[in-house]
Amino acid sequence: MTTPNPDRIRALIEQCWDAPHGAGQVALAEEAIAQADALGDEQLRFHARMAATEAYQRGGLPAKGFATFTWCLARFDSYPERHGDQEYLLLWHYKYMVNSLTRFPDVPLTRTYAVLDDMQRRYAEGGHSLQAVHKHRWLVAAHLGDCAAADLHYAHWQAAPRDGNSDCVGCDPTDQVRHLTDRGRDEEAIELVGPVLAGELTCVEQPREILTALLLPYLRTGRFDEARRAHHQAYRAVRADRSQLGTIADHVYFLAVSGNAGRGLELVERHLPWLREASSPLVEMAFAAASSLVLRLLAAAGRGAQPVRGAEHDVAELAEQLAARAVALAKRFDARNGTAAQSERVAATLAAEPLVERLPLSLTARVAAAMGPTPVVSPPAAAPVAADLPDVPADAGLDLLLDLIEEALRRDDEPRSEALWQLIEPFTGAGGLTALQLGRLADLRGMRLHGETAEQTEQAWTEALECYTQAGDEVRGQRIRGRLGLHRSRHGQPEEGLAQVRASSDYLLAHGEPKDQAGALRRLAVALLHAQQPGEALRELDRVDGVGEPDPGARVRLQVMLLRAQALGADGRVQESADAARELITRAVAEGQDEMIGLGEFFLGQGLSMLDDNAGAAAAYDRALARVLPEPLEREVRERRAVLLAGTPRAREAVDDLAAMVARLGSEPEAGQEHDDDAEHARFHLAVALFNTGRVEEAAEVAEEAVYGADRAGNQNLADQVRHLLAAIHQRLGETDQSLAYLDELAANLDGFDNAAGRARVLEQAGELLFDLDRDALAATRLGSAAAAYRVARLPLDEMRARRRQAVAAMYADDPERARQAVELADAAAAELPPGLAKEPEAQYELAWLALDGARAMVGVGDPEAALTRVRGAAERFRGLEAFGEAFLADLTMGEVLLTLGRAEAAEPVLREVLNGLPRDSATLPRAAYALAHTLMQCDQEEEARRLAREYGFELD
Repeated sequence: MTTPNPDRIRALIEQCWDAPHGAGQVALAEEAIAQADALGDEQLRFHARMAATEAYQRGGLPAKGFATFTWCLARFDSYPERHGDQEYLLLWHYKYMVNSLTRFPDVPLTRTYAVLDDMQRRYAEGGHSLQAVHKHRWLVAAHLGDCAAADLHYAHWQAAPRDGNSDCVGCDPTDQVRHLTDRGRDEEAIELVGPVLAGELTCVEQPREILTALLLPYLRTGRFDEARRAHHQAYRAVRADRSQLGTIADHVYFLAVSGNAGRGLELVERHLPWLREASSPLVEMAFAAASSLVLRLLAAAGRGAQPVRGAEHDVAELAEQLAARAVALAKRFDARNGTAAQSERVAATLAAEPLVERLPLSLTARVAAAMGPTPVVSPPAAAPVAADLPDVPADAGLDLLLDLIEEALRRDDEPRSEALWQLIEPFTGAGGLTALQLGRLADLRGMRLHGETAEQTEQAWTEALECYTQAGDEVRGQRIRGRLGLHRSRHGQPEEGLAQVRASSDYLLAHGEPKDQAGALRRLAVALLHAQQPGEALRELDRVDGVGEPDPGARVRLQVMLLRAQALGADGRVQESADAARELITRAVAEGQDEMIGLGEFFLGQGLSMLDDNAGAAAAYDRALARVLPEPLEREVRERRAVLLAGTPRAREAVDDLAAMVARLGSEPEAGQEHDDDAEHARFHLAVALFNTGRVEEAAEVAEEAVYGADRAGNQNLADQVRHLLAAIHQRLGETDQSLAYLDELAANLDGFDNAAGRARVLEQAGELLFDLDRDALAATRLGSAAAAYRVARLPLDEMRARRRQAVAAMYADDPERARQAVELADAAAAELPPGLAKEPEAQYELAWLALDGARAMVGVGDPEAALTRVRGAAERFRGLEAFGEAFLADLTMGEVLLTLGRAEAAEPVLREVLNGLPRDSATLPRAAYALAHTLMQCDQEEEARRLAREYGFELD
């Protein structure tokens, strides 16, 4: 077995302190302990366990910290002179222990008090303030439900002076808020933290914990905007952190009592798998109780039978199961504590009721609430009057009026047909009408109802058919059969309706007049479109001109053109469809048909969108909205345009329409209905629009809804698109850990050969983000994984870039061997570039960077000769691509390599040219000046070297 290296152990301990909290940090600590124990170095064993205590506490494994803390405390007492520099940190860890001991019911209460007493003794002997001791005595008393003792210790805590052992200025007020709100002093609690929130909180736990503590005070005092913001900001910060399940439980409870049990279900489903690895029984109890409350409220609202995603129980069953779990844990705590406090708290949680009917949490919820349950109905336009018909004889009888209205309807002249109906209506109740007249009246009544009430329309036309059959008018009977068939095609029976329309058309084409034949062909074309047979629909439309129909009027001619454009698009002939729509618009303009112009622009927009001309499509929709459109069509145009604008500089115009679209399609996920893709797509586009207009926090809220809905609907592709957006949103918000969590989740979802390229891009993005955060070792790992995925996807240029970036990250992580290996793999990928691709500017640029970064890596592994070989010519490559800044950087690197090789005379002109050529505001200037100054020192030009040092503010060695 290889003897452990002390330097390696020290590096592990250092990495542990710097690592982000979680499993990775714990792994580093435990590896350091194992190696230090194997080496037998007492100092390293102590330092490794001190780091582990911190890692366990921050990583959600506080029970493991008991052993490391006790070990360190014993060693400190035995050898205080050896470990005296760690006394401050050891005293700080006492606070962790007291806090954690209360969370495990199997730990005797006497042990907690013993630790508290020992903590107080050591603080007093060291001359420290007892402020932190009083605070932790308050914590234990509050846990026990001993209000008198809690009040006493709270008073001592507030009276004692702060010192270096006190919790930070964010954490102390957080616990003060909890005490005050437990006493019903919400206003005091809110006033207390105002100055704290106004300042800059840099503690790892803030401001998420203080905002979480304020949720109920804000809600109970009617500060709804503050409550909403606090929930979103704090929950985003803990959403991906398994160690924060206790804080998440507070958010679940808040959602329940703010009337958002449906949103609470989202959190329950997302975090329920974490319950089995809860950091302590106290956290397990809190999450189980809050989750049970959410589920009970949903069951009371009629959703008890709804399945819970990721669980084997429905809502009602899981509510009971989690309640029993929380109650059982509370009894264990009470048995240990000798009080009923925890059982009473769990009972109060399980029985809680909403404090408000509903607090809309997101933009979409607020829009839905503002819209209300009743749609806005526009007042009807004034109906035409009979006086508008000067060509109709005053004594016109029923048969003439019926002929006139049928002709008006054939020409789609709605104003005239409505005015004629006023003249006909007095005949509808008259006696002595023939079967034919009764049939024609029922026929017209159905046409007037068409599009409003499907059942009444069918009833009227069925009545007309019976009358026509009785009258022996087969042609009119077949017309009605055709209309009934088309009516059924439009209402969910496309195949049955088409068969009926086809039979009717066959008869009318054989026995009807030209106007009957043309109408039959138009109906048949529409029915074929509903049956998804657009090619045949086009053939039927081609036959219309051949039947010799009397002029049907401008509107009907334009409607046929519209049908043709629609059929062409449905048949995949998108360019022809767009051309047909343009022809329709031209004709409609000439005819002065405003509505048909709008319809033509609408179909043109659809066609251009399918042709990926989104700018042209949006312009077409703009023109459509400048026309008078019927309400359902205007809404559809607005929504389609909004989807196109969401990712453009016009995103601001899209927000309101997309928010209304989300509200129309189903409001929030908690509405109790099945999620559908349309609603979640709308949420996704709304989140994109909000992101692009700088409303990033609202974008996060809406995107969270969208990813939850897409997951519930089983739409993995959409869910992953939203995750990618959320990664960008959290990065913009500065919440990089959450951004990385989404990228890692996305990469895991894309695992597989077919998704290798997509997975590689996500891993590369995560690697670059880690690199920007100076988490270089992790960045190197992600970038190496990205390169491997690019290799699977057979994308050598991308593989080469990822390996090059991996080498740079490994170099900054002080891992030169890993950097060298990455360069070798990048070289191998470069050798596999197809000749044509290798000559492209993008490839030439990457090859130049590989030469430059490869040289830097070779210097790192102690091979400057290889570095010089690589970097020669890199500057010229960059200049050939007009990348002059990169060219200066390559020259600078070459000068530095020459200097490393002891070739100062060769380095001097190279570095001088760099320094003289760089812009005066370049960030690279100090580095170039430093290299040139040291070169000049080796060339016996000390005076100039020192002048450069003074000018650029550095010391010469």
